[in-house]
Amino acid sequence: MNAGILSLWGVWDTVYQRCTRLQYVDKGKNIFRIVLLRYRGEVLTTSDGRQIHPGDLIIKLHIHNYHLATMFQGIKNDTRMVLLLRRHVLESLPQLAAYVASLPQSEQIKGIVGTTMLYKGAEQLGFTVSEVPLTIFFRYKRWYLKLMIRLIHPDGHKRLHHHQNLALTRVYMSKEELLKRYLPEGSGIGLS
Repeated sequence: MNAGILSLWGVWDTVYQRCTRLQYVDKGKNIFRIVLLRYRGEVLTTSDGRQIHPGDLIIKLHIHNYHLATMFQGIKNDTRMVLLLRRHVLESLPQLAAYVASLPQSEQIKGIVGTTMLYKGAEQLGFTVSEVPLTIFFRYKRWYLKLMIRLIHPDGHKRLHHHQNLALTRVYMSKEELLKRYLPEGSGIGLS
């Protein structure tokens, strides 16, 4: 990615973060940013059989795209990019679990929910994966995420041309599954 575009994106990302309720899990170190909100959508059943209903308190999970772009700068090999992303997700999930467990509203949180095109391997990490409805919002989000792929990936334009039907998916996990899998032992924070 062009250094000038990356610099402009950094400025935009700072403005965007300040104008939204996005919170850093650990700025500069964790690949996730989150928003605590009430879930709107169809009932979701997680891999451990729990349900997230409309109105339930959730953590909306966002991959920090600018952070991802800076990590990928100069990398041209797809396999290396995938391995780097996977490593950062695996390093970030225990911090996310500790962050969620430490929130004052932790008892009420039902799960974590995100929307992404980067869902391969998510089920092995404990997420349930499902398609999103084709609403105007999700069509816009799909367009936006395709733009991110064009910007982040060195061959983004070619990649999108060869994979025109990239699926936008919802990935989600119950809070209990997140804490069971990723809460660091000895953290002093128990499951609710």
